[in-house]
Amino acid sequence: MCFTSLPLLASTPSVSPRIIGGITTQNDEIPWQVYLNISFPNDGTYVCGGVLVAQDVVLTAAHCLQNGGTRASADNIKVWAGINSIFSTTSSNAISVTAALQNSSYNASRFSNDIAILKLAQPAPANAKPILIATSDQQRRANSEFSNGYNAGGTSPENLLVSGWGSTSATGSSSATNLQQTLLTGVPDNTCSAQWGSGVNDSEADIFVCAITPSPSVVRDSCFGDSGGPLVWQDPQRAGDADFGLRLVGLVSFGDGCASSLPGVYTEVQGFVSWINQQTNNSLTKVATPTLSFNPFERDYSDAGKGVAPNNDTAPSSDGGSGGAMGYISMVSLVLVALFKRRRLYS
Repeated sequence: MCFTSLPLLASTPSVSPRIIGGITTQNDEIPWQVYLNISFPNDGTYVCGGVLVAQDVVLTAAHCLQNGGTRASADNIKVWAGINSIFSTTSSNAISVTAALQNSSYNASRFSNDIAILKLAQPAPANAKPILIATSDQQRRANSEFSNGYNAGGTSPENLLVSGWGSTSATGSSSATNLQQTLLTGVPDNTCSAQWGSGVNDSEADIFVCAITPSPSVVRDSCFGDSGGPLVWQDPQRAGDADFGLRLVGLVSFGDGCASSLPGVYTEVQGFVSWINQQTNNSLTKVATPTLSFNPFERDYSDAGKGVAPNNDTAPSSDGGSGGAMGYISMVSLVLVALFKRRRLYS
């Protein structure tokens, strides 16, 4: 995979990142979403998404912490939580990181086990709330829902929520500064592995979740700048709870560019719960069900993704990655390169 680094600018750039085919997030609607600033010595600063799973624990993609052979240290990572606009990020509300832990089984050439833990130096602000991770039973029911509902080439249920500040288009030519969200449909593991070939193996069904636009009439996807962000499923059996039964099932990991005919691939978080608890003094067991103000699945997504150009360039490539889009960090005049490392099909 490769980074595409853009030169730092002294003035505010005209673009910043977001989801393809998304709608703008309301304040406090997705309080588990975080924004990451990751610096690599002599190679610029990059951004990724992340998700709050305890008040002082963030999950993100392992590949966000890796630039070639260089791994980002905790000292070079800043976190912003409880914000919607990247213009809200300042040095005073940045949260430092005390430890950045890639999963020891992370495979950078295949993006398998693409998950990392960030331990925060202080708790996230009160308006930032952690999301519960799906239990093993909930993940099985979600998988069953994907298998029973997916209609290849037709209209499928809108059963997954993805959010982030990544690019709005496959080329990165259109962006916005506010957090975006959209609904996708879950793709059965066997369908995803058949379409991806060697990229996603049937034997790895417990570490991947796949998702794609719910209808051929709309173009929706995560893209450059969304890496490490949350993929959320709503458990219908817990929809009446204070958190509307919203459960974290995945982290944005990789795809065939953005908005292509292949499903996007996400790290399935449930299989890493024991590892997360081992590394964080059982932090997940101490998280109470949050009380949320909004159910993002009830928003109007009818126009989300209409009129967006799809990515028709799905030719296999062995370059291992694609570029990034530019983002602006605000009052302290930090200009970042918004990165979402999306790999191509193996040749």
